Amino acid sequence: MKKAMSLTHFPVFLFALIFLIIQFNKPGETSNPVSVTTRVSPNDFTLGDIATYIISVQHDPDIQPTAPEVIPPKELEFVDKGKSPPKESNGQTVQEYWYKLRIDDIGTLTLPPLPVSFDAPDQKQTGKTIQGTIMAPEVSLEVQSLVKIQGDTKGIRDIKPLQEISPPWFHYLWMALGVLALLALFYFIWHKWKSRSIKHANSPAIPTLTPEQLAYKELEALRVKGWIQIGRTQDHFFELSEIFRRYLENRFQFPAREWTTEEITAHFKHFHGLNENLKHQARSILTQTDRIKFAKAELAEGRDEIKSIINFIREACPTKPVSKQS
Repeated sequence: MKKAMSLTHFPVFLFALIFLIIQFNKPGETSNPVSVTTRVSPNDFTLGDIATYIISVQHDPDIQPTAPEVIPPKELEFVDKGKSPPKESNGQTVQEYWYKLRIDDIGTLTLPPLPVSFDAPDQKQTGKTIQGTIMAPEVSLEVQSLVKIQGDTKGIRDIKPLQEISPPWFHYLWMALGVLALLALFYFIWHKWKSRSIKHANSPAIPTLTPEQLAYKELEALRVKGWIQIGRTQDHFFELSEIFRRYLENRFQFPAREWTTEEITAHFKHFHGLNENLKHQARSILTQTDRIKFAKAELAEGRDEIKSIINFIREACPTKPVSKQS
């Protein structure tokens, strides 16, 4: 009799269990009133690219978030910001805030956690709101070097081993003649140099140009060529980069023309001859010229790199000592 009663009530028990599971797992009832996610697009970056940093806030309709203030690290240059139209998702509102950042360094760059403020209704007093804060998680992006992307290792083969060949006797004769020719050439160069030194010693000295004067002269000569107007953009920026690197080399005494942009940027991190603003300007100029030289990027609208270099030289120019008046 007891067994029969258990079987009779089993469907009722099963139905009640299913009802409770459905009630406690209704969508939206366990979601947070406000949540924040972050992401960066696109996925791959190189020097000078524009990264879009997106902060997505999902909240209840009666909560009003405030656009967070993003202060990017020194490796990222702020370009623009805004917000997308709000969307609806599972009875909540999704608001996205976006920030455009130009990349000025390579490696792993991290945007730290960021506080996002919002206003929520006060549960104790009707019609009033309280302010809350939620942290947006940090996000990282990987930046590759333009030089590594340009490189291509396909088709490179190992060097074949050297084969020893016994030279004939007349080979030594040619070697002796070569040595005599070199000696004659060295004597000719030395004699010509000595004659020029004597000539210069008797002539008034010609003042040498300072690094700033030389750079101004070369920049004006490049502007007169008008290469951008006739479509020779890459030629323009190859020569512009050479002028700026020659100025850095002459002014700050390091081999700027032989180093890559990444090596110069690393050198500036421990260099006390420039302030942080000038270091940032130099990195931006080198990055922009590299992007057009190697990656054939488009010219930035309204940006004149010749003017940027002139402004840099003026700010970096050493202050002349003030002469004492008698």
